[in-house]
Amino acid sequence: MQHPNHKPKENEMTSPFAAPAQSGDSVKPADLQGHLLIIKPVEYKTGIQTTLGEAEAIEVDLVDLDTNEEHTSVLFFNIALRSALKPNIGKSVLARIGQGVAKPGKSAPWILVDATTDAAAVAKATAYLAGSIAAPAATVNAVVNGVEMTPEVQALMDKLGARPF
Repeated sequence: MQHPNHKPKENEMTSPFAAPAQSGDSVKPADLQGHLLIIKPVEYKTGIQTTLGEAEAIEVDLVDLDTNEEHTSVLFFNIALRSALKPNIGKSVLARIGQGVAKPGKSAPWILVDATTDAAAVAKATAYLAGSIAAPAATVNAVVNGVEMTPEVQALMDKLGARPF
C-alpha cells in the first residue's frame, strides 16, 4: 500500500509492467551441511543451460531450522538430492544435508539424512510451522479428533445440535 502523499513517477503511471523478480536464493548444500531443514520441492526442471551444458535440477523452498532462515526458489543440481526430492514435489521433507561416500576420483555427494525419526527434530519443525502460521493466542481454536473447532464449525455444530466427536 502506498503512502497517500506518494506521487507516482512517470513510468509508474504509464507502464503496466512490473520489474522482473530476482532469481532464487543462492544457497548451496555446503552452506546447509548438518542443518535441520524443512524442504518443499516445487518443480523438477530439465534443460537448464549452465556453463557445463544442459542440466537438470529440482527447485525447492526451504527453511533452515538452525538459523530460522527461509530460502525460496533454490536449485539443487546434485543427483542424490534431486532423486530424494523429486517424488516429494508438493510435500514437506524434514531432513539434514550430509555427505555420502565418495567414489574413487569423485567428491562425496550431498545427501539427505532423514530427520523424521528424531523426536527433537520433529518437535522443532512442528513448533516452527505452528509459529509461522498460528493465529494470535486470543483466537487459537481447539482441535477435536483432528478437526479445528473454529467459531464457524462450532456454530454449525451448535445449530445442528451435534457434539464434538
